[in-house]
Amino acid sequence: MSSDLTVDAVRTALDMSRTRAEVAGWNIVNASVAGASFFVLDQSAAASALALAAGPDGAAGQQALAAVRDSGSSLISERAGSERPGLDELVADSVAAGLQYQVLSESLGRHFGLMRLAITGRNGA
Repeated sequence: MSSDLTVDAVRTALDMSRTRAEVAGWNIVNASVAGASFFVLDQSAAASALALAAGPDGAAGQQALAAVRDSGSSLISERAGSERPGLDELVADSVAAGLQYQVLSESLGRHFGLMRLAITGRNGA
């Protein structure tokens, strides 16, 4: 996986984690409102794009990641009248999305640190 493709893949994963946290927040806000609908995030397209980006065909991975980024809010669907998840489950999903975002951010920071080290050398000159 080339460096640009790696950065794009991590950026896509960061976007999906952020969106997941936002959707969980919307659902937490509406958890105690009777009759309120809840939102569901479909991450299957992003998972497929990330798997394709990890494969040998970098161009196909780049196109798949671009398609996921362009789809944006179309991955979010609203559901009304069906069984809603409990508040504990919603909070757990929000926390998991936040942790995933943090781990990805740290990983990207290390990646850029290694790139900087490769460019400047050990002394940083």
